[in-house]
Amino acid sequence: MKFLQVGGAHKRNQEFIERACKKFNIEYHFINYLNFPDNNYDIIWCPGVWINPDLYPSSKFIYGPHFWVFPESNHPFFTESKPEHANRCVYTTLSNWNFSVYNEITDLSKSNIPFIPLPFGLDIQPYIKNEIEYDCIIYFKNRDPSLLEFAKSELDKKSIKYKIYLCGSYELNDYINTLKKTKYVIWIGSHESQGFAFEECLATGTPIFVYDVKSMKNEYLHGNFLYTNYNQELLATTASYWDSRCGMKVYSNEEFINTLPEFINSVDSFRPSDFIKETLTDEVCFQRFLDVFKIKL
Repeated sequence: MKFLQVGGAHKRNQEFIERACKKFNIEYHFINYLNFPDNNYDIIWCPGVWINPDLYPSSKFIYGPHFWVFPESNHPFFTESKPEHANRCVYTTLSNWNFSVYNEITDLSKSNIPFIPLPFGLDIQPYIKNEIEYDCIIYFKNRDPSLLEFAKSELDKKSIKYKIYLCGSYELNDYINTLKKTKYVIWIGSHESQGFAFEECLATGTPIFVYDVKSMKNEYLHGNFLYTNYNQELLATTASYWDSRCGMKVYSNEEFINTLPEFINSVDSFRPSDFIKETLTDEVCFQRFLDVFKIKL
């Protein structure tokens, strides 16, 4: 079986595909945008470039997730797709909330190519907690800066020892190593289509206390809330993949103050790594892609 990637992708997405192909004994190939395939590939992945599937009638196509922030009704997905494409083409929206937002912006039913939430997998390591050095990490990404100051103030009142990670300002290995010696994480982030750093935290067995968002309109960057001009609700979440084993969520300062003690007292009862192993491993995620196309290896 042969798998072709056309054009670049988010590093973590591409790493997953390469790992999964090895694990499933699939022959992996990569080409850039300018050199189109002239061989017979079983699956063609186009992270951010449209290729008319009629050009390769024997291939299955995975499109996305890097085409846009919001889909556009004049895109070939809506103007060039045909009913016969539905059984061998799919666009991954990564998560359920992302699918809902896409549909809020553009009627996805007008595309003959299905839009389906299909996450990319994690390379799950046998993480072992080291001697605890921090009570918690505060992870902060693209929210109103006053929320970070609020969280720090509340933790200082309780004499909780913490370390702050600002998205985009740290090395992955340092983050993972700190997670291994931290009891829990307080996550103050914006919407995540999938959220690799969030999921990696859970994979290490570290529960998360999430100060969640309700909409993409909560994203704050360069002194502005980015999506306030949209009339749509743009309902969203920081925790794209989540269940009660992962931790607890709040949505306001008042909830934060009232719920944090309960979370801290029950932190040893959560089982976030179990959730990740069942939901987001390489094997589980790649099998979803194969199942969409009814491919049996």
